[in-house]
Amino acid sequence: MPPKGYPAPLIVQPLHEKHTHTIIALHGRGSNAGRFGPTLLEAADLQVRLPTVKFVFPTASKRRSTALKRIPINQWYDNYSLVDPGERTDLQIEGLQETSDIIRGLIHKEAEVLGDKAYGKIILLGLSQGCAAGSFTLLGGFSDTKREAIGAFVGMSGWLPFENELQQIVQIDQLPTSSENANSNAPQQAKLNSSDDSEDLISADDESSTESDSGEEDLVSVSELETESENEDPFGQSLDVNDDFNPFEEDEEQDKPPLVIQTIDHIRGILGLPLLEPAWRPSTDSKSSFVIPQLRTPVFMGHGTEDPKVSVLLGKKMSDFLSTGLGMDVTWKSYDGLGHWYRVEDELEDILDFLQRHVGLTALPRPS
Repeated sequence: MPPKGYPAPLIVQPLHEKHTHTIIALHGRGSNAGRFGPTLLEAADLQVRLPTVKFVFPTASKRRSTALKRIPINQWYDNYSLVDPGERTDLQIEGLQETSDIIRGLIHKEAEVLGDKAYGKIILLGLSQGCAAGSFTLLGGFSDTKREAIGAFVGMSGWLPFENELQQIVQIDQLPTSSENANSNAPQQAKLNSSDDSEDLISADDESSTESDSGEEDLVSVSELETESENEDPFGQSLDVNDDFNPFEEDEEQDKPPLVIQTIDHIRGILGLPLLEPAWRPSTDSKSSFVIPQLRTPVFMGHGTEDPKVSVLLGKKMSDFLSTGLGMDVTWKSYDGLGHWYRVEDELEDILDFLQRHVGLTALPRPS
């Protein structure tokens, strides 16, 4: 049973009798699994083209939105501002802790089902705030720091929570501008990713768009939300990096762990997880070989250049941080003319190509 406030996830079993991979897909703010899941699957015939894949679509709990006068909506955590996701981060902590726990539980459950090398067969995908929550959960890792890395992370129209604080820890003085290599996607050991705060803003005079009408995430109107709230519990592309780059290089102060460990520990502290530093510190020999499994997970980030809700610059900023700051393997792609959604003919096809390269998941041709 899911924790209180989180509906049971929508589960779509593989069409083939053999189950090889699981994709856990997180919707955006204001949506739910029932709206997001079927639309995503039908858009590119994903269930038919990936017949051995199990799809798991969780639904975020109802949380009162500070930005929307405390109206309850489905959101993975509360946001004060989508223009500046770093504003009022104190509002985000409780939801991120609960949501990350839910996601980790789903990952563990699927790993038990998949068997041998199970974690490498799990893909975490998120749209908009789902991308934000998923990426933060990914970076935090598991309670057991020796867990394996999941197979891949896919983010669309998203951003990275607490990104400003994390930048300060890593001490990246100057990251590439958003225009540099914006459409470069050559494979590299470390690639740039992008994620930004693209969740759907709901306002009293502008929030009635639907997935089918506008290509944006389906959201209910404020009047509908207010009616609903009466029954709610009020508490209830790639950028080359220097081959000599070493994210595990220690600070000049010898008694401090490497900046990358400090950064991940900051995330783990926010999520209420045990810190990495005690495991890193015991012996000098162990320090040079200390591995953070989640940083081995390859990342795909896609974002529309015309996104009116989450600036593509936020996505690029996240991309730069993951690659340059943490040394992750990130594929970043921006899509000309695309708004706050995904596009089947290029973005979803790029994602399928990415999954084939990184987790060996081959998609069948689209039915004619």
